[in-house]
Amino acid sequence: MKRRILEWLEAGLDAVDPETLTSRAVRGSEATVVAIGKAAAAMCRGAALSLDDVRGVCVTDQEDVVPDGVELLLGDHPVPGARSLEAGQAVLEAVERANGRIVALISGGGSALCEAPRPGLDLAFLRAANLALLHGGASIDETNLVRGHLSAIKCGGLARAASGPIETYVISDVSGAGPEVVASGPTLPMRFDPETAMEILSRCGMEVSADQREVMASAPGPAGQSTVEVLANGMTAAVAVASAARADGFEAMVQPDWLTGNAEEAVRRMLEEAGSGITVAAGETVVEVTGSGRGGRNTHAALVAAREIADTDLVFAAFATDGNDGASRSAGALVDGQTLDSGHDPGLALEQHDSAGFLASAGGLLPQRRTGTNVADIWVAYRP
Repeated sequence: MKRRILEWLEAGLDAVDPETLTSRAVRGSEATVVAIGKAAAAMCRGAALSLDDVRGVCVTDQEDVVPDGVELLLGDHPVPGARSLEAGQAVLEAVERANGRIVALISGGGSALCEAPRPGLDLAFLRAANLALLHGGASIDETNLVRGHLSAIKCGGLARAASGPIETYVISDVSGAGPEVVASGPTLPMRFDPETAMEILSRCGMEVSADQREVMASAPGPAGQSTVEVLANGMTAAVAVASAARADGFEAMVQPDWLTGNAEEAVRRMLEEAGSGITVAAGETVVEVTGSGRGGRNTHAALVAAREIADTDLVFAAFATDGNDGASRSAGALVDGQTLDSGHDPGLALEQHDSAGFLASAGGLLPQRRTGTNVADIWVAYRP
C-alpha cells in the first residue's frame, strides 16, 4: 500500500506540472515575462513553448533552466535576504521598462524570494518580521497579509510600477484563499488592513516601533490593471491523487474542506472523518515551533498520525508538494500502524519539534527533492 500511495502522489504532481499548465494557458507572439516563486522556472519554460519571443526575469529558489532572453535570479527562502532585494529590484525594473505585453507567472514561495521594503523599512525589519511569523504559528493567509503591508512589490506593488496592464497566471499554494494571496499578491491588490497586520505581528512576539507602524498604516496607491487566471492549486493535485487510486480499484474521496489550522488537530479530524478506502486532503496547517529539533509541518503531522494509528491497519502520508518540508530535510513522511513498533514514545519528539529526527530512526521519511511546483501539502489516509 505504501508503494501505491507514493505512485498516487506522483500522479498528483503530474496534474500540477507548471510547464504543461503554463504552455496551455499563455498564447500569443511575444511578451515580457516576470516569473516569481518555486515554480517560476518551469512556468517560464511553459510560456516559451507557446510564445514566439520571451524576455524578462525569473526569480526562484534554486538553479534551473530558463529560456534564452530570461534572466535567472535566486532569492532567499524562507526568510528574505540580500538576494531577495536584488531580485525585487530586477523585477521592478523589468516591468517599468517593458514595451508591450507583460505576463506575470506567480507561484508559492515568492513572498520571501523577491522583495523590496516600503520606504521607511529595511531588510533587518523584514527578516525579523518573517522569522516571527514563521515561528509564531501564523497561518499562510496571515503571513501574506502582514507581508503585503511591508513591501513595495506585494499587494499590487508590481502592477503599480508596470508600464502597462499585466496578465497574471497563478499556481496557488494557499488554502482556499484568492489568487491575490499567492506570493502576497505582487500584481493583485490584497486586503489592506494594517490594524490586523500589526495584531498578528504582536501575537507572534514582534515589536513594531511607532515609525514602522506609520509606514504599515499608510495606504498604497491604486494597483495597476491586471487580469488573472489560476492554473492549479492543492485541490487540483488532490483530485488527481484520488483519481489515480480509483484507477487502481480503490474507493477514494477528496475532503471538500481545506487543511488549515493546528496540524495536530487537523490530523485527528481527518482520521476521524476518513471512511474505508482512500481519503485525500489538501492545504497547509500550522505548527507553532517551540523546540529546537528537526521537523516540518508534514513530518510533525505524520508523527502525530503514527501515534493515533499505532497497532492498526491504517496508513497515513503527509507530503509537501514542493518536495521540501520545512526544516525536516525531507518531503514529508509516510507512516502506518507499525511505525512505532520500536516502542519509543514520540511524545518528547513532538514537544521538541523533532519529528523528522524521530522518523529518520523509526522509518517513514520521504526523500527531500525539488519537484518544480508548489501547491501546499497533500495528505492521504488509507483505512481498509
